Amino acid sequence: MNVAGLSQGPVTKSHLTERGREQSAKLAEKLRDTKIDLAFISSADRTRQTAEIILTYHPDAKINFSSQLLEKNPGKFAGRPTHELREAWRASDLPFGEFQPEGGESWYQAGRRVVDFIEKLIKKYKGSDSTILIVGHGGVLTYLFMWSDKFDPRTDSKEKYDHYHVDNTAVSVIEVDHNGQPILASINDTSHLD
Repeated sequence: MNVAGLSQGPVTKSHLTERGREQSAKLAEKLRDTKIDLAFISSADRTRQTAEIILTYHPDAKINFSSQLLEKNPGKFAGRPTHELREAWRASDLPFGEFQPEGGESWYQAGRRVVDFIEKLIKKYKGSDSTILIVGHGGVLTYLFMWSDKFDPRTDSKEKYDHYHVDNTAVSVIEVDHNGQPILASINDTSHLD
């Protein structure tokens, strides 16, 4: 959780809070008996820490880090209060996903980066019985979930984004059918946090 309320973006040197570690431990317990063959993890420290906690029960899982899974780059708003970025978007009169802050990415650009990465994984592991853990960030994973649920994020609204946005350490499942098509099987399961 971003307790300071700042636009972090692809910051890699941000660590889990005590609450984040507790939530990750509960998630690890939830996934303890789930088969995990591979893990693809954002290269940010906080996602690496989350994955290390989860994978204590899966020591044989092959771990891969990728900068393609990093959060959207907020450009000049990095390290500044998130409300400043929201205000700049509203003042731009651009659709939610098209606003690109100076020196940063639009939500569509960042989301496509993650989808491109997932499409390559699907192609590589299609037909295998692999269970892949992805540990990433809420903003870009929201795009991924909308895409896998057959919504076009380019035309959907901020309200649709909010519907697909997940909580910290939530479990969402994308299954891949025999044709390599993604299916959003479940989203935002936080029952382990109760």
